[in-house]
Amino acid sequence: MKVSLWAEIRRLHEIEKLKDREIAVKLGCSRYMVGRALSTNQPPVNKPPSPRSKRLDPYRERIARILERYPNLSAVRILEKIAQPDGDSPGYQGGITQLRVYLQSIRVGKQRVYQDVNYEPGEAMQIDWGDVGPIHIGNANRKVSVFVAVLCYSKMIYIEFTLSQRKSEFYRCIVHALEFFRGSPRKIIFDNLKAAVISGSGRSAVLHPEFAALCGYYYLEPVACESRDPESKGLVENTVRYVKRNALAGREDELRS
Repeated sequence: MKVSLWAEIRRLHEIEKLKDREIAVKLGCSRYMVGRALSTNQPPVNKPPSPRSKRLDPYRERIARILERYPNLSAVRILEKIAQPDGDSPGYQGGITQLRVYLQSIRVGKQRVYQDVNYEPGEAMQIDWGDVGPIHIGNANRKVSVFVAVLCYSKMIYIEFTLSQRKSEFYRCIVHALEFFRGSPRKIIFDNLKAAVISGSGRSAVLHPEFAALCGYYYLEPVACESRDPESKGLVENTVRYVKRNALAGREDELRS
């Protein structure tokens, strides 16, 4: 069982109040799997998958040439073209899913349409890191970071300064924020942080198993933002900017340790 499945089963049971059968239908798994997930507070331990080379890698140059001539060509047509042998190079034998993911990552996005987003009380929390510069500790200068969490409805803020952005610090800061807010929101919104996302972004993001386990323990629904899309978590972006430009700016003489 994947950690992400374990986490979502727990969330649907505790937060959405769905019955075992409804969870099984919604997630496309067995009721036995649902029962297994609900029987423990500890996330499942899975063996890491063995690395494998992507079949698409040798064909990226051909894809680039095709897109240079036909920028809007569909994935289906590109698949037809690269499936044909090219000189001594055999044709691509892989599936279209990997091709579509790759094309999505290299195509120039369309102009974005913005709309207002309104949050309900307790619905969501946005989180992010910020770099706030060095500080002198002992005989050395250490890089200081700030973790920021913002409740989307009340705009209540939690900040914590750290000397690293390691995975352990990130998870610890999230727990401290939930303790400060005295509860868990329904959703946690974040960007392409290495401690949270292994690969991809947005709906195609693959979560780090330990982060998925943390979300499952606190019944949080993880919501990953698209790559290079700071507007989707503008509340926390603005707060990080406030900490750096307003709260700390011009205080070099005061912050000495």
